[in-house]
Amino acid sequence: MRLFLRSSGLPAPASQTILRRAGILASELDTAELRVDEQQFTRFLILLSRRTRDEAWGLASNPVPLGTFHTLCRLIVNCRTLGEALGVVGRFYRLVVSDFAIKLRRDDNQAIVWLKPLRTLEAERYVSLHGAALFLLYQFMCWLVDRRLPLLAASFSYPRRPSSAEPLRAYDTRVIEFEQRHTELRLEDHLMSLPIIGGEDRLNRFLSAAPRALITRYYDESRVSDRVKSILRTQVGVPLGLNDVAARLHMTPVTLRRHLAEEGCRRFSELRDDVRRRAALDMVRQKHVKLETVALRLGFSEYSTFHRAFRRWTGIGPTEFREHPPAD
Repeated sequence: MRLFLRSSGLPAPASQTILRRAGILASELDTAELRVDEQQFTRFLILLSRRTRDEAWGLASNPVPLGTFHTLCRLIVNCRTLGEALGVVGRFYRLVVSDFAIKLRRDDNQAIVWLKPLRTLEAERYVSLHGAALFLLYQFMCWLVDRRLPLLAASFSYPRRPSSAEPLRAYDTRVIEFEQRHTELRLEDHLMSLPIIGGEDRLNRFLSAAPRALITRYYDESRVSDRVKSILRTQVGVPLGLNDVAARLHMTPVTLRRHLAEEGCRRFSELRDDVRRRAALDMVRQKHVKLETVALRLGFSEYSTFHRAFRRWTGIGPTEFREHPPAD
């Protein structure tokens, strides 16, 4: 915490005000007796970022403007899979962070999310910045797919510190390595195909709770129906049934039906049809894509079958819809 304040460049009175408002005793800042709970630490980070106008809390070489993470989330929520979202994260932060780049590579049935150093930093700042970046990135990945992501390993390019024990418990793995070539997360490659769990309400709840939502250990909070629709959207051209989706959610078909009923959802078949309908409307609006191609992407074996389904959904055929789309 002392590093945060020193890196921020704030004068002593301002730093003491932040500590006091966060409920932290400045006199114990460098003592072994200092104990900071989740609420205090979250409050400290919020106050520090507001005072410095920096979402990186002074750890990065250049300030990260307030609202940067909010903007990223608005972009990510439109992604379909975790792998696609990580690609957006890497490209986005390359524009605002000059100390490291977030990279994703696939190798031997593994997906490796790693930090590539771009600038030489003094040791303490390097460890704090890279450690915080990997931790927050992992928490964000878990939130995106609405589940704890099991890791093959979490590796760090620096020696272990006595203060590392607490955040290390957040990683869902038994393999924690230090003094490795890169700071990285290793996952099974198939996890990159997990669907992003979207929804405006869910995103707003998450943003209103940031950064607390990224600091605390992640727990599933989204509605089962949202998770079902995300799976169906990701595999919109594949004829997934109730049993298939239940297996991906690690529950029985009976349990899935019960959850959907409790949330007031219609039958699974109607939920699936609604996802397909929305996908069809989006694809037909893309005038550079042939309608026959749209039909194939949606899983229809024949264009005539797609045409009948589209007319049932909208009251008009796809050609007429494309030429004269109704007002939203």
